[in-house]
Amino acid sequence: MLFRGARRRCPLCGGKKAWFTGYYKTQDRCRTCGFKWERGLAGFMTGAMTINIIITFLLIGVTMVTTFIATFPHPPVVRLVLILVSIAILVPLLIRPFTYTLWSAVDLLMRQPEPGELTDASSHAANDLAVRNLPGKA
Repeated sequence: MLFRGARRRCPLCGGKKAWFTGYYKTQDRCRTCGFKWERGLAGFMTGAMTINIIITFLLIGVTMVTTFIATFPHPPVVRLVLILVSIAILVPLLIRPFTYTLWSAVDLLMRQPEPGELTDASSHAANDLAVRNLPGKA
């Protein structure tokens, strides 16, 4: 599940693009299996944000320590600050979709889907498949 989530796929079924219709644009359900992203808990997105923050801070820390070790005793402070600010701005934007599906995988590992959730997902997947197969739909 974690490997699927890290590749921006649905952690439950492995469907491509899972909840994504664009790089950032999401929908409520997986386009393959119909599984719902938010599982009814308040603050569910906090997990994805936390993963994003942890990865960003780790990259900032590794960059800072590596640069200080490699350039001791005269580190390029201005250049380093510019690099760290760039990391702090760009990395969260680039990895957001991956942390979205990765958090869903972590949540599914911690709390297995209930039978009602799976039934709901399969009924939505069947409805979506029927709509996609209507004459005149591409």
